[in-house]
Amino acid sequence: MASNWGTRTAVLEAPRRFEIVERPMPIAGPDEVVVRIAATAVCHTDLSIYTGDHPGVRYPVVMGHECTGVVDAVGPEVAGLGTGQPVIINPIISCGHCDSCLRGAGNLCRRAGLFGREVEGSLSERVSLAARYVHPLPAQLPLADATLIETLATVRHAQQRLGIAPGESVVVLGQGTTGLLHSRLAVLAGANPVIAVSRTRWKLDMAVRMGVQHAVCASAETAVDEVARLTGGLGADVVIDTAGGATTTMAAIEMLRPGGRLSPYAVSHECCTGFTTFPLYYKEISIIGSRALNREDMEPSIELVVSGKVDVSDFVSATYPLNRAAEAFEEYERNPGKVLRIVIDSTAS
Repeated sequence: MASNWGTRTAVLEAPRRFEIVERPMPIAGPDEVVVRIAATAVCHTDLSIYTGDHPGVRYPVVMGHECTGVVDAVGPEVAGLGTGQPVIINPIISCGHCDSCLRGAGNLCRRAGLFGREVEGSLSERVSLAARYVHPLPAQLPLADATLIETLATVRHAQQRLGIAPGESVVVLGQGTTGLLHSRLAVLAGANPVIAVSRTRWKLDMAVRMGVQHAVCASAETAVDEVARLTGGLGADVVIDTAGGATTTMAAIEMLRPGGRLSPYAVSHECCTGFTTFPLYYKEISIIGSRALNREDMEPSIELVVSGKVDVSDFVSATYPLNRAAEAFEEYERNPGKVLRIVIDSTAS
């Protein structure tokens, strides 16, 4: 059970070393709310912080950015939120004053931070933060499932930039959490065919349930010929890479038709050996990057889940209480291919 006088917090003191500590109860500032955290989903970014592979992270750190909870207290200047309100947190912390923020691109803020990386995150019983980062949720939505909405918002942001049109052919490389959500949004956009590529059969089965027309059980590099066949030899209008890595990027470029568009959605620091700009010239390919999400991506993403257009009920692979956060990360590191999302429950003892 949650403490009534303090707040249990899972602190990553160093890579692979958690400590559960008791901290003072957070207080809401004038424009802030205190959120009693219910659930935090663990994603690949969290895993890379846990293992020490994420560049620039300073330890100790309190992780957690895909999270939901209930408003516990509100500051006097806060409107539109009240105690007991279920909420989801937008973890992209922006300054609000730089050139990017002023043009509405807070995700590109020059002084941006991520809740759970530069700013202490949600692996705690309670957190305080500015109310502008908190979005109401309907009471009937399970808070563990709702953690997927933040990820969905990043997927939506990428697809808004891609501008998928009805009837376009879309290939989604990788069918982990983000790949499955990309596949579903491409289907909802009217793309046809949507081709899901993965080496994991059960993930492809999920993609089929999400409406894709073709499920290809192969690596990206060995799927090039099949993509050509499924698109009548033309190549795909759009390829979305949710797997990452040099060979996948090169295969994605090869899959595209002349004039096609590539979304390198997966974050990769791997150099593409042998890459040249010739295919970009010869096929006039557009590479369209995307980074995280903007505030405007949250409400439509909430509505996609509430309406049932995107079903996130099968994404949580396991749940652990906060005091067993270390075990949750150990499982994720041990079996990354068998996990979509692990959820850490801050309300459980």
